[in-house]
Amino acid sequence: MPAKRRIDATQAMAEAEAALTRAGVKFVRHSPFHLKVQVFNFWPSTGKVSRDDSSKKGANLGLAVFIRIIREAGLAKGQPLDAVDDSTTFIVQMPSQEPGFETY
Repeated sequence: MPAKRRIDATQAMAEAEAALTRAGVKFVRHSPFHLKVQVFNFWPSTGKVSRDDSSKKGANLGLAVFIRIIREAGLAKGQPLDAVDDSTTFIVQMPSQEPGFETY
C-alpha cells in the first residue's frame, strides 16, 4: 500500500492564492487552511470543495476543479486582479519532504 502523501498546508495555500489571483477571483482567507469565494469554500491542503447552501459533505476535488467551478459560476474575471512582476509566483515546487522533484 503506498504511503499517504503529506501536503504542506502553507505551500498549498500559497499556490491556491496565486492561482486564484491569476484567474481574477476575489477571495477571502478565513484561516490558514480555508479560502472562500462567495458561497464556495476551499481547503487547499486537502483539496476539499464545498458550497454553503449544500447539505452534502464537501468533496476532495482539488484546486483546478475549484477554479473551474468558480469560472462556471461567473466569479472569475479571467485576468489577474493585481499585476504580478515576480516570476517565482508561478513556479510550483514540491514541499521539502519530497526533495528532488520540482516543476517549472
